[in-house]
Amino acid sequence: MKTGKKKLLITEPDNFSQKALTMLSQAFDVKSIKIKDREELQLEISSVDAIFIRLGFVIDKEILNKASNLKFILTATTGLDHIDVDYFKSLGGEVISLKDEVDFLKSIPSTAEHTWALLLALLKKVPTSFDHVKKGGWNRNLFINTNLKEKKIGILGLGRVGSQVADFAKAFGMEIGFFDVKNVESNFLRFNSPGELFNWADIITIHIPYSVENEKFIDKELLSFVKKGTVLINTSRGGVWDENEVARLTVNGNFSGIATDVLENELNEETIELNTLVDLARQNYNVIITPHIAGATKESMEMTEDFVAKKLISKRGILF
Repeated sequence: MKTGKKKLLITEPDNFSQKALTMLSQAFDVKSIKIKDREELQLEISSVDAIFIRLGFVIDKEILNKASNLKFILTATTGLDHIDVDYFKSLGGEVISLKDEVDFLKSIPSTAEHTWALLLALLKKVPTSFDHVKKGGWNRNLFINTNLKEKKIGILGLGRVGSQVADFAKAFGMEIGFFDVKNVESNFLRFNSPGELFNWADIITIHIPYSVENEKFIDKELLSFVKKGTVLINTSRGGVWDENEVARLTVNGNFSGIATDVLENELNEETIELNTLVDLARQNYNVIITPHIAGATKESMEMTEDFVAKKLISKRGILF
C-alpha cells in the first residue's frame, strides 16, 4: 500500500530508540533491516530518500552512486570518517549528525566514562589479573600496580570529552595538563605545544576530532617526546595516530600500556586481525582494545538517535 511518504532506511535496527522510530515513522515510510553486507546495502539504498546508519558500513562513492534518490544521511556520531561527506554534498545530499552540537553533547558522558574505564583497567591490570584467576591462579605479586593520585595526565583536546575526563582526573587527585588549538578557558595547566604536553605527562589521553588536518596528528615526531613508561589512551578515532609507530614504541618499552577503543582499519572488519595493535595484544603486551563501544551505552544511543531524528524532522517542517 502506497503511503505517499518519503522512504527512510534504518540499517542497524538493534536497540534502536523507540522514540526516534516513532517520530520518523510519522514522517517517513520507515524500513528497518539489519543489513548483512555492502551488496545488500547497495540494493536497499537504491530507492530510499533518507538513511539512518551507525558505524557498520563506510558510505563511500560506490554506495552513494547506487542511491539516486538519497537526500539525507543520518548518523548519531560526531565523527564522520565513515561517510564521504564531500561527495554526498556534491550530489546535493546532506549529512545530519552530532558534529558541532556542543550544548547537546555536554549531556552525553559515555565516551569520557569509557576513557576512564580503560585507564583504570590498564593501570590496575584488571584484564590480566582476572585472566590469571580464571586459570586458577592467585598470585597478587604478579600484578603490583600504581596509584592515579598525583600522576600527571595530559589531555590532547580539552573539548567536551576532554573536559569530562579532566573532571574525573581532578576527583582522583591527579595533576592535569592539556593542549588545545582553541583558546580554551581553563584552570588546568595549559601547554603551548603538544610536544611539551607529551613530554610532561605520565598518562596521555587523546580527544581530538578526526579531520584531514588531524590525519596522523600523533605521528613519529610528536611521539618522540613521550617519556619512557608513558600510558597512552585513544577514544577518538584510529586515523588521528600512527598505529605502527605506537606499536613500535610499545615493543621498545616507551609505552608501558596502550588502551584504545578505535583502530585505523576498524571499518573493514575483515582486516581487524591484521592490525598491528591487535597483534601486540595477542602477544600479551599491555594493550587493551575495545570495539568502538565508548558511545554505545543504552542511554546515550537513545538520546543521540532521538536528537538526530528531531533534526531531520525539523528540516521537513514537522513538529513533535
